Amino acid sequence: MKSQMIKRTLALSLALTLILSSGLLPSHASAESSGINDTATIYREDFANGKGAATQAGNSVLTPVTDKYFEGNEDGAALYVSNRENNWDGADFRFADIGLKNGQSYTVTVSVYIDADTIVPDDAQIWLQTVDSYKWLDGKNVISGGAIILTKEFTVDTAKDSAIRVQSNDAGAGVPYYIGDIHITGAASSGGEDPPREPALPFNTITFEDQSMGGFAGRAGTETLSVTNEANHTDGGGYALKVEGRSETWHGPTIRVEKHVDKGHEYKISAWVKLISPESAQLQLSTQIGEGSSANYVALAPKTIRVEDGWVLLEGNYRYNSVGNEFLTLYVESSSSKDASFYIDDISFEATGSGTVDIERDLVPLKDAYASDFLIGNAITAEDLEGIRFELLKMHYGLVTAGNAMKPDALQKTKGSFTFDSADALVNQVLDAGMQMHGHVLVWHQQSPDWLNMNPDGSPLQREEALDNLRTHIRTVMEHFGDRVISWDVVNEAMNDNPANPADWENALRKSPWYQAIGPDYLEQAFLAAREVLDDHPDWNIKLYYNDYNDDNRNKATAIYSMVKELNEKYAKTHPGKLLVDGIGMQGHYNINTNPENVRLSLEQFISLGVEVGVTELDIQAGSDYQLTDKQAEAQGYLYAQLMQLYKEHSEQISRVTFWGQDDGTSWRASSNPLLFDKNLQAKPAYYAVIDPAKFIAEHQPDSSEARQSTAKYATPVIDGVADAIWKDTPAVPIDQYQTAWQGASGTARVLWDDENLYVLLQVNDAQLDKTNANAWEQDSVEIFLDENNARTTFYQTDDGQYRVNFDNEVSFNPESLSEGFVSATRINGSSYTVEAKLPFKTVSPANQMKIGFDVQINDAKDGSRQSVAAWNDTTGNGYQDTSVYGVLTLIGKPDGTPGNGGSDGSNNHNGSGNSIMVSPSNPVSSSSEKVLLQNGKVIIQPVITTSAKQAKAVISASLLNKAMAQAKISGTKTLTIELPAQADALSYEIELPEQSVKALGDFGLLIITDYAELDIPANSLQSDPDSEGALRIRIGRATLSDLSADEHAYIGDRPTFGFMLEYGGETVTTLERPVVVKLPYTLTAVDQEHPERLVVWFIGQEAGMQTTPIVNSRFNQATNQIVFETDQLGNYATAYIPPAFNDVQPAHWAGQAIGAMTARSVLAGNGSGSFSPAQAVTSSEFAAALIHALGLNAQEAAAFAALPNDAVITRQDMFVLTAQALAAAGIKQSNDAQLATYSDAASVPEYARDSAAALISLGIINGKNRQLAPQDALTRAEAAVILYRAWSRL
Repeated sequence: MKSQMIKRTLALSLALTLILSSGLLPSHASAESSGINDTATIYREDFANGKGAATQAGNSVLTPVTDKYFEGNEDGAALYVSNRENNWDGADFRFADIGLKNGQSYTVTVSVYIDADTIVPDDAQIWLQTVDSYKWLDGKNVISGGAIILTKEFTVDTAKDSAIRVQSNDAGAGVPYYIGDIHITGAASSGGEDPPREPALPFNTITFEDQSMGGFAGRAGTETLSVTNEANHTDGGGYALKVEGRSETWHGPTIRVEKHVDKGHEYKISAWVKLISPESAQLQLSTQIGEGSSANYVALAPKTIRVEDGWVLLEGNYRYNSVGNEFLTLYVESSSSKDASFYIDDISFEATGSGTVDIERDLVPLKDAYASDFLIGNAITAEDLEGIRFELLKMHYGLVTAGNAMKPDALQKTKGSFTFDSADALVNQVLDAGMQMHGHVLVWHQQSPDWLNMNPDGSPLQREEALDNLRTHIRTVMEHFGDRVISWDVVNEAMNDNPANPADWENALRKSPWYQAIGPDYLEQAFLAAREVLDDHPDWNIKLYYNDYNDDNRNKATAIYSMVKELNEKYAKTHPGKLLVDGIGMQGHYNINTNPENVRLSLEQFISLGVEVGVTELDIQAGSDYQLTDKQAEAQGYLYAQLMQLYKEHSEQISRVTFWGQDDGTSWRASSNPLLFDKNLQAKPAYYAVIDPAKFIAEHQPDSSEARQSTAKYATPVIDGVADAIWKDTPAVPIDQYQTAWQGASGTARVLWDDENLYVLLQVNDAQLDKTNANAWEQDSVEIFLDENNARTTFYQTDDGQYRVNFDNEVSFNPESLSEGFVSATRINGSSYTVEAKLPFKTVSPANQMKIGFDVQINDAKDGSRQSVAAWNDTTGNGYQDTSVYGVLTLIGKPDGTPGNGGSDGSNNHNGSGNSIMVSPSNPVSSSSEKVLLQNGKVIIQPVITTSAKQAKAVISASLLNKAMAQAKISGTKTLTIELPAQADALSYEIELPEQSVKALGDFGLLIITDYAELDIPANSLQSDPDSEGALRIRIGRATLSDLSADEHAYIGDRPTFGFMLEYGGETVTTLERPVVVKLPYTLTAVDQEHPERLVVWFIGQEAGMQTTPIVNSRFNQATNQIVFETDQLGNYATAYIPPAFNDVQPAHWAGQAIGAMTARSVLAGNGSGSFSPAQAVTSSEFAAALIHALGLNAQEAAAFAALPNDAVITRQDMFVLTAQALAAAGIKQSNDAQLATYSDAASVPEYARDSAAALISLGIINGKNRQLAPQDALTRAEAAVILYRAWSRL
């Protein structure tokens, strides 16, 4: 495939020949584009065929009717808005659904009627307003039997609003009404293509050096943010942003970034943070996509840090396949500490260079593979209902669960005020796409407003009030969604983990706020309330589920079994043959060490109850820190295959298997890569394991996972609960592998040793400290596991043990004999705590390089029960009896030890991001300062540089180059980077490489970096004469342009110029075998900023009287502030800005940007009289020639278009085909899955052009004209410019 970025265009090819012969020069007189300010219908709905785009607001019921004639509604079709109790109960028309664009102005007109027999209070009015700012647009008094017309011009601002609403004032809250017609008009586009989303703006690193907050604000609005000189990270700076006053874990600084995002592109996001208090906490860089209950929240970089760590970098990548209806934010929070305070500084947000991705369309859809077994589902947010993510969803899944949009806090945050807008939009779009919907969730202890079961002071409500709230919420929500869902999670996660007596299920219940307000029967009452709703609607076929996690824990599974068994048997006594609980949801949040046999036991136990089972939230953790090795990916796939094979065996009793998210990048467990598709939406081994479990199991033998490794330094600390400086020199052990679905408290451990004891420091980040449960393991505590002889047995030997210390320094042991000699101390800081402990060695004499089995665990309790367990190595929870699940600790650093003499730590490791490994050449050419570095995966050559007569020269010896190539082979990189630091007064740089080494380069490319240019030379571009031994010289400098005209100098101004010369064996080389990429650093001037697309690089032809030729592929990269182009010609280049030149293309013309970009590159031309003639039609050959030139196609690739007649006007439908063919020739991947049906004239697109039209829509190259494709219209010059510009932008 060709480079997706740039193509060679300098050679005299067919492309240039065609362009010069046709040139898009108009053949008739100039025709002004007419009707630019005319109005056009953007959206109109008469409700003759249903509700159209109308969605329910509040509790209203929307019913299409006929034969309702009134003024403004001559056709009789209308939308009846009834069941109104509140002023906001009405009808919404979402901007996204009706084609309204941000920043555009529209006029809305609505006709409304009230039935003659309706009682209308005095002063009742029907209003027209926007949502969510509730800006009032128009309103009129209404009377029985009367009609009104509401109309208003308004401008869409998606930062504030998402819809238009027809509702009433307070006086009219109970009045039903009819909407006869809604008509929205806007400025006509003069027949042009609808505008694309604005390109991303550059994001300048926020340093706070201007003493402003740089756009940051508090997420809650209650935080205290201030720019301070108390701390600073910026090199040479003095300020940072201080964050205080947090009272919830999600509180923190946030900044909007949607204007800096190109949809579908990946970005590297980073922030430096410094903890103020407590002593240790987890800080997390995150991003939010969208607003409201359908938003998605993704952790990019969670890290546990200490105050003494100083400034710490949080950094992660994210691909924004959705722009969240123009709402994207970055923010810093602390999931472990709701009152942590900290500084942030040097926040950056930059494109990685990885553009849009496509899904793999030739895969077997998951839903098809299991069509005869059970439904395949996915959990989503609004982000999954647009673009490429929606295509992936529709391709593979037949059932959807809302991740957050249907939870109690999303639907009824305030008592009596139900907000269904976001959930309705999600459900309706899912159903319209042919998928089914599962309801999640009615009753839960999390993501539920406090008023449901608590008083304002935090005490439980009285039983009857809490029961009334529970029943009202269940009935209102279930009746609202009706049979649009096939099942409901009635109660979620009510059971404690690993209960001691699982048969006594009521005592095993979590002591949640619902439990405290109502009692243990709240769960039964919830199911009874849901069953009553279904009894009132016997035509609904909806199943009622209990849903929970850690279902592979045998005690917990037995407790759930006991609960469902008892409830169903009790219900059957009064309702013979009927179930109260229809099904059990096994969430399935597993990890690669999960034992599938435990899953089988639980599944078969539940099936024995006669209920159906749903696998409701399946994911499998593998890897960590967003990294997944091939070995881990195979292990993950193996477990997926085992589970899917198990589910197929019991498919008659399993209703569905739902995966909790589409891809690793957006998963709630993103750092541990748990899903079937990676962050780029590409299938992982896990996908293939799910598609064909038997085949995957046969081809992949399981491989036992390797234990984590760390070291302990030799030193003796004071045991006082304080992290003294002595601990800094021993590595941190992350406690970050969770045995539970919920990921609560986290922390780190450090280990020291001396001749008698092992010492452990644990720093725990917790949101709440709790020891109310009598069971020590159900309290906030830490556990230390020790296997002194590292025998790794599945049972305890005499050298093995378990030590437990809670935050109040209360201890327990397994076995109890371990207490002798054990010493511990704790210190609490807010809701975080530190544990310091001394463990005497019992059976071994410690020494350097001795390995011992070791693990540490954090128990996180809340409301009287353990909700989370995290460990360093053990993910099974069997460490209390099985030492084979421990990690391995190596003792090092004892002075005069063996083999670590003289205080050596016995280690040869070089760890940490950004570290450099220096490889010194054995025979330096001129001085020992030349070197090869391995830095962040790059092999960097730093040669000796000498400067003479303003020319800097670097000679790279064969020895140095061979060292670099050897290092590159070891590290797996294919590019050698040559860094030439800036040299004072140097006007050019010369690099000399010996010819023999150039031959040896083979498949290695070169990246040359100087202070004013980067030159990326691909492998095999530098071809040498096999019989010659001459040196090869590469010379980089600023171009000499003295012979250019005054006008050309004016276009260039002070913008970058570049000279690139190559000499081999004394001969000058003029053309390379393969093109190189050149990047010139550049900061836009005030003139450039308005239209950076007009910046173009010229090639200065020395043999043609300094003739300038535009490099079509050249462009300004706003993300990196560089001029970028590709060429195979050596010589001089200059950057020019081509100002607007046409008297018939005004600055605000809808195609002005495209016309400027394409004419600046000579892809298009004016008519010679200062006009462009944007409305004039284009012939087939003219458009083909322009396509060839814009995409840089060579003669062979362009041959397909050569036979087109010169004088035939091209229609838009032929343009679709021609453009798609050209893009394919240019190597641009296409998809034809876009829905043409969204355009009102889709049926008029002929069969031969349909796939091409769909492909161009998917790529964003055509958007339609006034929501039409207009296939038979002639293509105008303005439209051609836009199509060419968008196609060129895809390179």
